[in-house]
Amino acid sequence: MLKIIFFIMISCLAAASAALAEPVRLGVFPYISPSQMVSQLTPLQRYLEKTLAREIEMLSAPDFMSFVERTAHGDYDLVITAPHMGRLAQQRDGWQLVVMSGQQTATVILVPRAAGIKTLKELRGGKMAVGNWRSVTCMLAKQALAEEGLTLGVDVEVIETATFSNVVSALLHGEVEAGATPTLLWDQWAYVNEEQRRQLHELFRAPPPTPHSFLVMAPPTMAAAEVEDLRRSLLAFGDTPAGRKFFVQSQYHSFLPPDEQAMALSDPFVHVLLPDATLTP
Repeated sequence: MLKIIFFIMISCLAAASAALAEPVRLGVFPYISPSQMVSQLTPLQRYLEKTLAREIEMLSAPDFMSFVERTAHGDYDLVITAPHMGRLAQQRDGWQLVVMSGQQTATVILVPRAAGIKTLKELRGGKMAVGNWRSVTCMLAKQALAEEGLTLGVDVEVIETATFSNVVSALLHGEVEAGATPTLLWDQWAYVNEEQRRQLHELFRAPPPTPHSFLVMAPPTMAAAEVEDLRRSLLAFGDTPAGRKFFVQSQYHSFLPPDEQAMALSDPFVHVLLPDATLTP
C-alpha cells in the first residue's frame, strides 16, 4: 500500500514539475521578419526568463488577423502587440495591459528621390506598399491621403507586403511609387544602409498624438498580483545595462505603466480588425 501511495506521489510531483517546465508562449505581432524579431527582442526575452524563472518561447503568426485570432483563442501566455490589437484584446477578450512602450506609432510615406514627387496629390494613379492594410500605419497613411482628396485603395492602389520590412524593398526595386512604414523602422533602421536611405525621400510624416507602438499584455486568466509583479519587473528593465541597450536599439524608448487615456487613442483603428472590415467605406 505504501509503495502505491509513494508511486502516486512521485507521479504527481513529476507531472507538476513538467507543467512548471513548460515554456511561456510569448506572442509577437508580425511587424518585422522572424529573423529581425529574434535579433531585436532576444534581450527582452532573456530578461523575462530571469523574471519569471521560466523559458520564454517567442511565437508569431503569418499575418495580423491570424495573430488577433490566436490572441483571442488563448494561444499565447503573454503578447507584445500593436496598439489597436491590444485595445481589441482588452475590450473584447479581457486581456490585461501590463506596460506600453514609450515609443509612439507614427507613419512616414516614402517615395524614390529620383521620381521627383513633392506632394501626396501626385500619388494619384500610383501604387503604395504597406506592411498590412489593417495596421495603424496604413490607417494613418489613409488619413493623410484623404486630407488631400485621395482614397487609398481607389485613387492609390494598395500593395500589401509580408511585413513593414518589405516596404522599403518594394520602393528600392521600383515596384511602387510610394511606401508607408512606421517611423520606428525608418528613423534608425539597421536594415537600410545610407546609400539606400539617400535614394528615398520622406514625403509625409504623421503628426502626434498617436497610440503607443507596443503593448505588453497578459491574458485574463493571469492573477492581478502576477500582473503587478510582471509590471514592476518590466518597468525596472530600463535600469539595467541590457535594458538601456535594448530600448535604444529597438526604439521602444521605455516601458510605461498603463494609461487608459493613451489606450483610447487606438479606438478609431480597432474596426479594421473586425471580420467584416473593408479597406474603403
